[in-house]
Amino acid sequence: MIVTDRIIRILYVEGHGLLCSDVYGRVHLLDDRFQVVRSSPFVRQGRPVYGLVVADGWVIGKDRMGAILRWRLDTLELVDRLDPATVCDRSALLPGEEPSPVSSRGIGVWAGRVHVTSGYHQQGLVLDLDTFEVLEIRPNICGTSPMEWACTEHPTRHAVSDKKGHLRLGSFDGVDFPDVVKLDDGNIHRVRYDHRHDRFWATQDFGAGVTADVANGVVVVSTTGEKQDELLFARDDVEFVAFSPDCRRAYAGGFDGELHVFDNTDPELRIARTVTGFPHQLVDCAVARNGDVWVLCQDGEVLRLDPDGDVVARMGFHRQAVWDLQPGVGDPSVIWCATDDGVAVVALGQDRAGPLLRVRAEHRTGLGFTRRIAPLPGGVVGITRDGYAFRLADDGRIGWTTRLPALPHTVAVTADGARALVCTNAGAVELDTTDGAALRRFDVSGLPVWAGVYLPSDAPMLVTRNGVMVVLDPDTGEVTWRFDQGEYPKRMWVQDGRVHVVGDGGLKEIVVGLGVTCRWSKLLSNTVENAVIVDGTVYASSYGMQVAAYDHTTAAFVGLLEDLPDYPKALTAVRDAAGVAYLVVGCRGGLLSTYQIDKAHGGGPFAKLRDQWLTRRPAPDAHPAHSDVRSTPCV
Repeated sequence: MIVTDRIIRILYVEGHGLLCSDVYGRVHLLDDRFQVVRSSPFVRQGRPVYGLVVADGWVIGKDRMGAILRWRLDTLELVDRLDPATVCDRSALLPGEEPSPVSSRGIGVWAGRVHVTSGYHQQGLVLDLDTFEVLEIRPNICGTSPMEWACTEHPTRHAVSDKKGHLRLGSFDGVDFPDVVKLDDGNIHRVRYDHRHDRFWATQDFGAGVTADVANGVVVVSTTGEKQDELLFARDDVEFVAFSPDCRRAYAGGFDGELHVFDNTDPELRIARTVTGFPHQLVDCAVARNGDVWVLCQDGEVLRLDPDGDVVARMGFHRQAVWDLQPGVGDPSVIWCATDDGVAVVALGQDRAGPLLRVRAEHRTGLGFTRRIAPLPGGVVGITRDGYAFRLADDGRIGWTTRLPALPHTVAVTADGARALVCTNAGAVELDTTDGAALRRFDVSGLPVWAGVYLPSDAPMLVTRNGVMVVLDPDTGEVTWRFDQGEYPKRMWVQDGRVHVVGDGGLKEIVVGLGVTCRWSKLLSNTVENAVIVDGTVYASSYGMQVAAYDHTTAAFVGLLEDLPDYPKALTAVRDAAGVAYLVVGCRGGLLSTYQIDKAHGGGPFAKLRDQWLTRRPAPDAHPAHSDVRSTPCV
């Protein structure tokens, strides 16, 4: 038996195996061959379980809406579920307040008690581990920010992190954490105690100070709260740090898709080796007592490595995702889909029940998962996680491939389709779409460039990871306008003469020469991943598994979809022969959802029509590779 739903958290439990939680609220125990030993029952309210700990024969989990669950470790029988809407101190809530979604991992277990934030982030619960009775509802240790991690590995000194970059040191004995140090401008996903050198290691999401949204890595803090050292090796979120049993090695990785193996024999932070070539971003890591390292990728794939980082085995998880949706050139009923396999082509059709999407083709490129695509007459230009740009024709033929200088993030093309602008961690690259030849390189103060477009004048416009926007002269490449909007981007496009950027802070409309003129973000709980403007309505999706609707003219909020079947990553509109528009949402899991958005018929901003899934397949069987690296910052 194998796992069929995407795993999002792993934990190695000695004497049992690899414990993991999935996107539908279940937990599973796997053996060393990735076979399922046992699974928990289906939960009707099943949501992604991000928090996961094991203590005294119990498995404790927290889902993304704040429900707290308890299973028996030996059977994975579900014993308790505390509902986030009812387990709270109502006297401390705002009128009409409801639980808010958050992918928080923090659960602290100490002296027979469980400490965890609830679905109301300003409140914390103290539970009896053996009976699961609610002993106390108290103010959250971290204020209004959910507890992101709790480390109780030190015998007397405990550490708690939050989603606003704070590390608190103290003790769960009296629930007192008086010492606070600011280490990051975003999440601190993991804090671990290094018993070899008597210190804590913490991860960074954004970085801090002058390197915020430029470079990040791991930070070392003394047990009394003094920042001792840091090593910046990443351009994106660092998701985990873990130690070998003797703490002679440390392992860290994240969204850059690399596993860094630290030599921790001496106190100096030193990366001895970097493992690359994983099929996806890295989201979790667990180390067994024998030193084996288990690495979880964001697509659900799990690999087992030896202590040095050599691959021993891989699960072969069947995965799929829709990362980008773009309308075909010249036919508004056709959509191109960037997928884990390559590129799929779907078209709007009709049956007796109404509109549906028909899959015309699923083209497998073998170049790694496709992050973004830009449509051209007769095909698309795409970029992949493995660092390639390519051109794909309607019939699936790859016209060319070009190796990029660094991890790419977005791609755009000129109005005539002659040139493509690829944004990477090493700046932007302009390619000739005829043969893939590199024409020009653009640098923005040496910063990672995460999004870019061509303006109607063909002038390139770029935005860096830390929110610096520049417009370049189309002939000389010189900067003609610079604007620091201060928040990281995800995607960028031009519509009706205005530039639109999604990312941290929502969807922003930007007028070149002026700045931000409008913003849509209300009720979206996390980074806005994508958006589309259709017939006077803005639709925006977030990492909180939400899609919100706003009036484009007034920016007024008009509707919200929550608890979607999976994480929405891509949005577009497709039109039928009569010109009626439908919203298409692409998700992880390969899900394509179609919504009616004609208010005259639907009566509101959303009306679900159909769910369809693209084919799920295992990632190509390519093993990660090693590279020796120097322990120098990447700035």
